[in-house]
Amino acid sequence: MNIRTFLFLSIFVSVAFVSCKKEDVEGVDFSVSAPLSTYKLSDTVYFDMTGNPDVITFYSGDTLHNYANKDRVSKVGGALNFSFQLRASNDSAYAAISSGAFRVLVSTSYKGVYASYKDTTAADTLRVAAADSAMVNSAKWTDITNRLSIPLTAGDFTNYHSTAVASISDLITNAADPFNIAFLYKADSTHNLGSNGITLGSFTLVNNFPDGSSVDFGPKIVAGGSKSATWKAIKAANQLYGWSTSSSLIKFIPKYGTAYTESWIVSNALYPNAATPDLAIPIKNITQSPLKRFGYKFSNAGLHKVYFIASNNRVSGQKQVVREVDINITQ
Repeated sequence: MNIRTFLFLSIFVSVAFVSCKKEDVEGVDFSVSAPLSTYKLSDTVYFDMTGNPDVITFYSGDTLHNYANKDRVSKVGGALNFSFQLRASNDSAYAAISSGAFRVLVSTSYKGVYASYKDTTAADTLRVAAADSAMVNSAKWTDITNRLSIPLTAGDFTNYHSTAVASISDLITNAADPFNIAFLYKADSTHNLGSNGITLGSFTLVNNFPDGSSVDFGPKIVAGGSKSATWKAIKAANQLYGWSTSSSLIKFIPKYGTAYTESWIVSNALYPNAATPDLAIPIKNITQSPLKRFGYKFSNAGLHKVYFIASNNRVSGQKQVVREVDINITQ
C-alpha cells in the first residue's frame, strides 16, 4: 500500500467515525419571567426568556391549553347531544317515518358480540341472523325518536332535513360504560320506499363540558363505506330487506312486501367520558433564532398557572425543563 492510499484511508475512517458518533444532548439553559403577576383581561402579557433551547411550547392555562390536562384521556360532566339529517324518497318513505316504523334508539347494555359465518350456505346465513337478532333484542333500548322532532314535510322528497338536537346525557348512568346508537325499521308490511328509501347522514354527536371544551364523536359514527367498520346491519326478521351504507350515508331501500320486517343498524360502542389531552402551543422550533420575549393575550379571567416546556432534541435523545409562572388575570 503506498503512502497516498494509506493517508486517504486514514482520513476516510476518521471522517466515518466522527459522522457515526452520536451528538450529545446538551442540558437546557432556560428561564422565564413576567414583569408583573397581575394583568387585566384586555392586556397582552409579555414573558421574558433567557437561553436558547431548540424547542419551546407553552400552556396558557386557558381552555384546551391546561398543563394539568396534558395526559387526560377521560372527562365527566358533559352534555351529550345527538342529531342527524334524513330524507324520505317518496310518500311511502315519508309515511314509514311519520307512522313510527322508523325509530332511533340508544342502549347502554348492548353487547355487540356478533355471530360468525362457518360457511356460505343459506342455512348459515339464517343461523347468524337469528343469533344477532337475539342479541340485539336482549339489550335494553331507549327510544329517542320523539326527542329528535323529525321535521319532514309530505311531498318533499329532494331535500335533507336536520333533526332537532336530542340530549341523551340522562341515559348515561356510568360515564365509564359504553353506549350504542341504533336505527330500526320495524313493520308488519313494507311498501316500496323509492329509489333512495330512507336516507340518513350528517351525524352529529358532541359532548359539551361546562369549561367550554367539547369532544366530537362525529368521526366515530360516520358510515365509512359500503362495508362499514362503524355500523353493523342486522336483519332480525325478513332477510330480503336490510340497511346499507356508503362513505357518509345510511340507507334503507326495500321493495313492496307483506312479510314482517325488523331491520337494525347499530353503531360501534361509544364511550361518553372519552376526551383528548389539552395541547401545548408551539412558540419556537429548532430553526428559529433565540426567543427573548413572547406575548400572549389570555381568554379568561382568573389565576392561570402558565407552563413553558423547553427542550433540546437530538437523534441520541432529548432533555427538557419545565418552567412555571403564575399570572392573575382580572376583568
